[in-house]
Amino acid sequence: MENVSSVTSDGSVADVRAERWQELLARLEADAPDIAKRTATKLLAEIPGYEGVDAESVRQSSIRNMALIIRVINAGTEPEAANLPEALMLADERIAQNVPLGSVLHGFRMSLGEILEHLVQLGPEYNIDPGRMLRWSTLMWAVNDAFSTRATSVYRDHEVAQAIADSVRRSEWIGKAVSQGSAMSELLWGAAMYDVPSVTPLRALAAASSDHAHAEGQIGKWAKHAGVRVLTSVQPSVIVGIVIGEPKTSVEGPGFAVGLGRAEVLSRLADSYEDASLVLKAANNLGLNSVSTAQDLSWKLAIHSNPRVSEILVQKYIEPLKESGEFAHEIVESLRAYLGNQMNIPAAARSIPVHVNTLRYRLRRFEELTGCYLEDASTIIEVSWALEVLGRDGQW
Repeated sequence: MENVSSVTSDGSVADVRAERWQELLARLEADAPDIAKRTATKLLAEIPGYEGVDAESVRQSSIRNMALIIRVINAGTEPEAANLPEALMLADERIAQNVPLGSVLHGFRMSLGEILEHLVQLGPEYNIDPGRMLRWSTLMWAVNDAFSTRATSVYRDHEVAQAIADSVRRSEWIGKAVSQGSAMSELLWGAAMYDVPSVTPLRALAAASSDHAHAEGQIGKWAKHAGVRVLTSVQPSVIVGIVIGEPKTSVEGPGFAVGLGRAEVLSRLADSYEDASLVLKAANNLGLNSVSTAQDLSWKLAIHSNPRVSEILVQKYIEPLKESGEFAHEIVESLRAYLGNQMNIPAAARSIPVHVNTLRYRLRRFEELTGCYLEDASTIIEVSWALEVLGRDGQW
């Protein structure tokens, strides 16, 4: 031990023991295995989340923590979070062991606490000045702050990557489930993973929108109001989904066309999706902005798949009206009101509104121009078809 002389205020000479802090740091390094063993025992006994971690793994991380503290003390400056590879190593290791972030941060603080306690106990033996010990303590808790920042960042990045991977897996499973692209074992795996019943009937969903993120959000809102749960997946040209539960009727749609297939069990969901796709095509052609089933559209499903029939009916019932000029739009308006009110003339007149005689005149003029009779059932069906092809805007 090095001695130096110092003159006191009364003129006498006193021995002052020099600080031996480098020797103390060497002692800390030598004692690291014992401190690590004590830390591991305490940590595993007190901190939840480490059930799958063996004691040796905790001891090794504690020894790394000791090396980190010695490095920081020698440097004498507070570390930056980006310069703590120990934090990256420990976070990656604990993520693989399924240890929650909170437990990791708690464990690191406990490890630093054990190191600091040992440091304080050895201080008098190595004549460490209390001021220096205070600076070391401050540096150690700065290390804790930097470690927490880096470890939290690693956990957050892992969670984001995991969420993306889970989303991709779910999207792929949904796509395969509605397209007969999965083996039964894979269907059942996904059903268990995403809480989809395998024997209760489900409905496939199909929707098209240029803004997929917005569309999925709107479908989610519709599902909430309809009392169902929906899993959706964005595919190259369409949004597909699985509807769990039977949706309530008369619920406002998402603002764009959505097709729902017939109810089928999971193994036959592709048949339901075939229905949903057909309904979606028809709904888009009809300019609908609602959720529709095949039962809702009925004969209207045939419009988009029979363009020649549509062409013939438009020529028969719409083209002859052009010679009436702007009056043609009033005729079409009256026809829609007439058909929409079950051919009840007073009700139809009130819905526009016009006088009943005005409505009768317009309908009679339609018959004159087209040579048809609205009392004929076939004419009613054909006119309805032609008006759906024409669209609500009445443009031709």
